[in-house]
Amino acid sequence: QGYSFGLNGVADVANIIPRYGGNARPFIISLDGWAGTQRYAAVWTGDQTGGEWEYIRFHIPTYIGSGLSGQPNITSDMDGIFGGKNAIVNIRDFQWKAFTPMQLNMDGWGANEKYPYALGEPATSINRTYLKLKSALLPYTYSVARQALTGLPIMRAMLLEDANRFTLGKSTQYQYMYGPYFLVAPVYQVTKTDKKGNDIRNGIYLPKGKWIDYFSGNIYEGNCIINNFKAPVWKLPLFVKEGAIIPMANPNNNVSEINKSLRIYEVYPAGKTSFIQYDDDGSTESYKTGSYATTLIESFAESNTATITVHPSKGDFNGFVKKQSTEFRINVTHQPASVKVKVGSEIIKLARATSMRSFANGTNVYFYDAAPNLNQFSIKGSEFEKMAITKNPRLLVSVAETDVTKNAITLTVKGFVFAPANCLLTSSGNLNTPVNAQVNDTNRQAFALKPTWGKVANADYYEINFNGQLYTTITDTTLLFEDLAPETNYTFKLRAVNKTGRSAWAQFAATTKMNPLQFAIKDIVGQCTMEAEEGTELSNLFDFDETSMWHTKWDAKAVPFDVVMDLRSVNQLNKIEYLPRNRGNGIWLKGTIFYGDDGTTWTKASSFEWAKNGEMKEFAFSNHPTARYIKINVTEGIGGYGSGRELYVFKVPGTESFIPGDINNDHRIDNNDLTSYINYTGLRKGDNDFEGYISKGDVNKNGLIDAYDISTVATRLDGGVNINNKDSVAGRLELNTPKKVYDKNDIVEITVKGVNLASVNALSFSLPYNIQDFEFIGITALNMRSMENMTNDRLHTNGKKILYPTFVNIGEKETLAGSGDLFVIKLRAKHTINFDLKPVDGLLVGKHLEVVKF
Repeated sequence: QGYSFGLNGVADVANIIPRYGGNARPFIISLDGWAGTQRYAAVWTGDQTGGEWEYIRFHIPTYIGSGLSGQPNITSDMDGIFGGKNAIVNIRDFQWKAFTPMQLNMDGWGANEKYPYALGEPATSINRTYLKLKSALLPYTYSVARQALTGLPIMRAMLLEDANRFTLGKSTQYQYMYGPYFLVAPVYQVTKTDKKGNDIRNGIYLPKGKWIDYFSGNIYEGNCIINNFKAPVWKLPLFVKEGAIIPMANPNNNVSEINKSLRIYEVYPAGKTSFIQYDDDGSTESYKTGSYATTLIESFAESNTATITVHPSKGDFNGFVKKQSTEFRINVTHQPASVKVKVGSEIIKLARATSMRSFANGTNVYFYDAAPNLNQFSIKGSEFEKMAITKNPRLLVSVAETDVTKNAITLTVKGFVFAPANCLLTSSGNLNTPVNAQVNDTNRQAFALKPTWGKVANADYYEINFNGQLYTTITDTTLLFEDLAPETNYTFKLRAVNKTGRSAWAQFAATTKMNPLQFAIKDIVGQCTMEAEEGTELSNLFDFDETSMWHTKWDAKAVPFDVVMDLRSVNQLNKIEYLPRNRGNGIWLKGTIFYGDDGTTWTKASSFEWAKNGEMKEFAFSNHPTARYIKINVTEGIGGYGSGRELYVFKVPGTESFIPGDINNDHRIDNNDLTSYINYTGLRKGDNDFEGYISKGDVNKNGLIDAYDISTVATRLDGGVNINNKDSVAGRLELNTPKKVYDKNDIVEITVKGVNLASVNALSFSLPYNIQDFEFIGITALNMRSMENMTNDRLHTNGKKILYPTFVNIGEKETLAGSGDLFVIKLRAKHTINFDLKPVDGLLVGKHLEVVKF
């Protein structure tokens, strides 16, 4: 069971654990808090829905923003707690989160398992590979986490690495630095994917300097934006900064499996760089009083000689192993001329290993691994096991145990070369200036431009200079530029590139379009008091397709008539735009517009009178009311009919829509919302867990999660209810018992009877009782059709015990009608007692959320 604490509660727990737990270090994850939370707890992003790209897309800037806000420890449920069953999204989420502070795997309230092996191959093997990599990088991560105490966060916005006009905006919001040496650019959307999930990644910004593809060893020159980066389903776009020093451990399933007498350093020597490795006991608060160890590692590469020095460790802590062996992994592209090691003042003689096996079994040995295969953790016998993930050669050096607090270790590599060939440059020959470079009208949008151009002979890739940035490695003859401003002119310069050189620039310009429907509300459902002509249903009026049409039935006078719109979300209303037929019958001329919260109680906005033509008509809400429903009473239309091509309802620009029933706040209604409602049925205002996102689920604002609230979700699941059904709910419920007086241990059977029911799609009521008098035994359905039993017996925070009999139809199901026994509630008497329980808060709910109270 998880618990939510305010900041004071988190602080209390953080102080109590060391006090009563033998100086144990607290590890608290909180989903809320305020400034100062970072002193006591990590934060978690709450109950989110995975299985879709949006889950990854919005989490990347969320994590980055958390670090910028002074909270470096952030996590979220792997692939969400809800949703799922999308193997590609699942894999991509495990990939990038291997380079985040924590990975939290939880699906307790969701319908689908989220274990890393839940979706089978190749997800199991790929996820396992990244989890093993994360475990091996723990010494690096732990050291970076130590830096975050007083310095930069663990996940670092690109502006912290390279502040410029480009990084200071939103352009790099989907990539980040993981510590000082890793650049992570997650795959967060479909760009050019195939059925297996293989894709490309565009728009990766590389700061000045050289950057190495971790999984291949290919090198990229920075100060540019690379594109068409191949990202097969197994591959996270991951780059290492030249000069990187990466402390590592043996891959493990648990920190207890880490070999504390072995330290590993992977190094990409370039110039002069350094890194301070940090370690402590990992389980107590003793580090606060100086019980920890630090180790300075320095790398220096010049004139084909690389020198790596691991200085003596400083400090101590309980469990610190002073005698350790050291393994170096030096990234190279050629076999070195010589390898020398000095431990303290002693020169160590190294033996040359002839295989990985002899290297692994030896000490004071080195081995030139010409083709390292990173695919070491696939499931045996799986298809993915056959995949070779080959990176650049590495020089491996193993140095025997020594007292690391006394002796420095210096590795000198003569003939050091790390110069990967540019794998993208393969062609030679003259290059013509690209022709037909343009953004045609179909590729112009309000917030995006997509240039295209003709293919240039001998070109390996193309480069575009745009807004002061160089977009390079473009292997297609098109590239999408997003997050632009509407109605703005942009200029582009384009050239071709190969081994020989670069072509002259081709220059062109384009202007983004206006976005007239940016704040138009989608997913509207409507009803009309007049029948529609077959083939021209009312739904055509809200489908965002101006080629379709709605028309009332021919040869039947329609006016006056009402059109009632359920926006299916609560919005601050700005205006309505009505697009009539180009000419002729049905064009609305006069009427009145109302708005409301429940579809039955209305507030008048104003009347309208429109010209007798086919031009777009507009109605503005003068006071920007907040509402879910709109009613348009049309009193005059051409020919006495009603018609229209489209009706747009606009919310106030910049405001958010709230979907009633979206208790998980993931901007959709699905089974995960229903699951949450089932857990919270009967929760009341005043209960500890009510305020927050649960209170937002109280759609009818009666301070209780009841059948009405649940129906806002259930009526939209499994295809939803038939919106053309106009039957209204009616009736009442009666409670009867065979007798009034019961002895101790007698079973009280309360028969719930429906009287004159009509179109009952859900029902609920509250039955308060004293736990000193009765014990709830169960509830038995008699004639509830296909309704789901969601009854909950609750003990409220105030100590009151209340039973909440609740039955709800999910989707389009048969409703209750007529009179008869519905279900039986069984209680056990705890002593001789006169039965006098009375139901309260009774609701009968129809398919369109109309309500009868009893």
